[in-house]
Amino acid sequence: MAKRLPRDPKKERAILDAAVKAFGTHGFRASTDEIAAAAGVSKGSVFRYFDNKKKLYAATVRHAMDSLVAVVDLSVWTESDDLISMIIRATKYKTELSHRYPNEFALLTRVYAHDPMVPPKLRDEVFAVFNEWANQVVNMVVNSVVERLELRPELDVEAVKRFLAMAIQAMSAKIQIYFNQHPDLNKIEDMGPIIDEVKVYMDMVEHGIVA
Repeated sequence: MAKRLPRDPKKERAILDAAVKAFGTHGFRASTDEIAAAAGVSKGSVFRYFDNKKKLYAATVRHAMDSLVAVVDLSVWTESDDLISMIIRATKYKTELSHRYPNEFALLTRVYAHDPMVPPKLRDEVFAVFNEWANQVVNMVVNSVVERLELRPELDVEAVKRFLAMAIQAMSAKIQIYFNQHPDLNKIEDMGPIIDEVKVYMDMVEHGIVA
């Protein structure tokens, strides 16, 4: 039996980097020939490292997540002075991060959207990995927020956390659209309209809507 050649970390990283861009751009239909060419390796090397396209895709999703985890600064969320500044700062930071790592964000967006081009079993597998990580981040942020609030004693803390997670995600999505429409904004001082809108929502979150 032929001896299996040792793995080359640089070659493996090159394949994964090329795959992040290819799968982020074209989805699962991305060509392994193109991935190999972009990585500067043979197609045979791609399958020597990852066996088949499904395993390559799963490894690529994990690689994209690991790349972002290595650089993300969660203090943007956890060390903000109040909920409004946290949501604004965090959404702005996420926008900036997506510009620095467009391929990783493109791929993970496809994973989050349950890319229909991916075989169902594999789609469920990579979404579960992504969702577990995303939930961990959200829980950490929400826990940090809840610690600063004086809750009504009759409220269930876990229900409050779930409610806040939904509210923060909804407001973040709205702010994301605003930033996409105003790419020149860099300072919170210049974000008056969206901050005023978020303040209205946060007032309703904290005080309800019934007189």
